[in-house]
Amino acid sequence: MFLFGVTGGIGCGKSAVCRFLKKHAVAIIAADPLAKDLTNRLPEIRAALTAEFGGQVYTAAGGLNVRKLSQLVFSDAAARRRVNQIIHPHVLREIKKQAQRLAAQGNKLVGVEAALIFESEMNHTLDAVVVVSAPLEKRIEWIRKRDNLSREEILKRIQSQMPLAEKIQLADYVIENDGSLHDLSAKVDELYLWLIEKL
Repeated sequence: MFLFGVTGGIGCGKSAVCRFLKKHAVAIIAADPLAKDLTNRLPEIRAALTAEFGGQVYTAAGGLNVRKLSQLVFSDAAARRRVNQIIHPHVLREIKKQAQRLAAQGNKLVGVEAALIFESEMNHTLDAVVVVSAPLEKRIEWIRKRDNLSREEILKRIQSQMPLAEKIQLADYVIENDGSLHDLSAKVDELYLWLIEKL
């Protein structure tokens, strides 16, 4: 099995790249929904987050208060580090389990879609990392449509992440998402051929 990561800055189009990879029958593990599920489900994460930030990070119904947690992590670097220290080890463990299960089912190519591959040092456990890049204004427009956030909030989120230029320097493969979805699909076709060569 060849295990690779797909990452990039917020709003660069990681998910779109992964959707096109799935059309080539590439198995994808999406880290974000996995992290949300574990944060809702695991008592040890719940206990650690509540001890650190109080009951505000969970709703009265008991689910994760995503908006409150997002506000915390995007406005406070120390809080962001602490949240990542609490959640990431569990997410990495689950990704490894799922990758082993997919390999046992005969999948030769498995991708991990995750925003924080370099920040969490997950790259050391992967065979390659693909970075998706996009022009800043395109990212802002896309995030505004998706999340209904102000330009100021979007820029704060972008600035809270590792600079895209640094991710590009660390990448094994870079996709420039600077055109139409049709253009992106063609670029993912080229990526797929590169991945096949790596097998």
